[in-house]
Amino acid sequence: MTAMERQDLQDLLVRIDERVKAIQEAIREINDTRQCAGNREKIRFLERLVWGSLAGTAALGGRLIFEALR
Repeated sequence: MTAMERQDLQDLLVRIDERVKAIQEAIREINDTRQCAGNREKIRFLERLVWGSLAGTAALGGRLIFEALR
């Protein structure tokens, strides 16, 4: 492979990388504009439900351990 071919391949890879980044940015913009406020609220509610459940389970486990050691 000659130096010229390597340079051509390097240039091609750079252009492909730039195109991929542009496509990723376009997809990100589309996803940002298509978000629904209702879905965002549902996700927040589910996150709170999960974290609340984990906190309750941890508290119950801590109390059981405390009672067992007492």
